[in-house]
Amino acid sequence: MLELRSVTKTYGSKTAVRNLNLECRPGEFVVIFGPAGAGKSTTLNLIAGITEPTQGEIYFNGNLLNRVPPEHRNMTMVFENYALYSHLSVFENLAFPLRARRMPQAEIKRSVQEIAAILQIEPFLQRRPGFLSGGQRQRVALGRALIRDADVYLLDEPISHLDAKLRHRMRGELKALCQRKQATVIHVTHDYREAMSLSHRMLVINQGNLMQFGTPDEIYHTPANEFVASFVGEPPMSFLDVHLLNAAGFPRLVVSGTDAQPVKLDLGEKAASTMTKSASVGTLRLGVRASDISLNMTLSETHTTPAEVYVVETLGHRDIVTVKIGKDLVKVIAPSGIGLDVRDTVWLNISPRTYHLFHDEQAVSHPVDEIRSPQGV
Repeated sequence: MLELRSVTKTYGSKTAVRNLNLECRPGEFVVIFGPAGAGKSTTLNLIAGITEPTQGEIYFNGNLLNRVPPEHRNMTMVFENYALYSHLSVFENLAFPLRARRMPQAEIKRSVQEIAAILQIEPFLQRRPGFLSGGQRQRVALGRALIRDADVYLLDEPISHLDAKLRHRMRGELKALCQRKQATVIHVTHDYREAMSLSHRMLVINQGNLMQFGTPDEIYHTPANEFVASFVGEPPMSFLDVHLLNAAGFPRLVVSGTDAQPVKLDLGEKAASTMTKSASVGTLRLGVRASDISLNMTLSETHTTPAEVYVVETLGHRDIVTVKIGKDLVKVIAPSGIGLDVRDTVWLNISPRTYHLFHDEQAVSHPVDEIRSPQGV
């Protein structure tokens, strides 16, 4: 088991990673997910031994790694900048880790051919890296890391430079390859689809701080805070500033900025209980995903929330409609070719069963709370 215990890394006055705790089980595929500058690559470098933590400890199978040099950690790493040997062919770059371990030539050749076929770089085995595209070089770097057995595989944006079609295919190949090797993998990415599809568990970080650690299902359905909720999903979760109105013992949410014609939203039983128990709730934020909202051209029994069309994005199989409610923008998935124009009035069905509620940026209620409790931080 790989463990980070209260690990902090500072560079002068800048804190790149702050008090990070992580447990990665044997054979687990863990994804470190966050925006640029979040501390993802720094965390990977700390695990690899390229940099040392300012505070905290790193263990593998109970053994302290803090002062163990990288070459003695039995880990392989894919760097975002490839780090290939420019004077060697693709074949020799792939074979290098195996030659260093004095493996038989026949086994080296078989292993190189096998990994090259998986990564679709067989035609380039006799070329040198300078004659490859960025995506081809990235696949060579990935193959060189995965070709040998290691305790932990560290992958820093290993497929980010591939085109969309190949990236989609490589996600599946990478996961299948790691499963066959029963490999322990820590993978860095800023792509939520990559993070969700590859990981057993995801670690979401921002500005060096742990936001949430859990399964993709937990991260998506029960985000710990507004940052996680807004960063995971496409389109991103929409938010409405709301306040609680408890009239005659029947609590409802009123959307801020709709004072002239108040937009009121019902509360589910669980959320209402949570809200009314709070002595002073103040302003809340209601989060809802585009896939959980339906849109109608006219007022009906189910579609009672008025909104103004702000922009329509046509994606072929569907439209993403951004509407305005009060001062807030909300994204809705609508059928393709619905025929909406800017400033049209539409009516939404926003069900209480779909609400995520936040107070001071922290989650206080989720739509699946009554089914299962959130896990993570």
